[in-house]
Amino acid sequence: MLVVAFLAFAGLCLFVNGVRLYYSSGHQPKKVVDAKDAAVVNLFTAVLGMVCMAHILNPANASTLSPLAAIYLGLFALTYFWVGVSAFTGSDGRALGWYSLVVAGIAVPAAYSNWLQANTVFDYWQVISWLSWSVLWFMFFLLLVLGKPIARLTGFVSATQGILTALLPALLYFWGWI
Repeated sequence: MLVVAFLAFAGLCLFVNGVRLYYSSGHQPKKVVDAKDAAVVNLFTAVLGMVCMAHILNPANASTLSPLAAIYLGLFALTYFWVGVSAFTGSDGRALGWYSLVVAGIAVPAAYSNWLQANTVFDYWQVISWLSWSVLWFMFFLLLVLGKPIARLTGFVSATQGILTALLPALLYFWGWI
């Protein structure tokens, strides 16, 4: 249940970050979401992710999730923590871009592993989500390290994925529909 709560906030975080990125780039930047405002959502989500990781890894909790689930969750938690802290430090994001490249490479085998074990619609959703997240992390590499002019596209993809791959599935779970 805690992991699904994290999924909901991860979706909100991706959406807010996407809207901020989409509207802060382009020919006439329009400040819709301030980076420090978005940092609050990022840091909250990162802390929630760290709590989830600790819960999964704590042997006293007898979690049904594998330690690998904690590692995968940590990829997101560190991303959100990094984005949140960067809003206050003024970091240029290049190190985050390189991190994103490595995580994009981790997400592809995660998708494949989920595909091999998939039995339900939700399982197949996870495969598609991992592939989608891999694309998004790779886009952040292109944007932050290589300086490709894809900020608006990356913002759009982030906001869309936030809703479709995280927030909506979490809400459907909580509503008892999946």
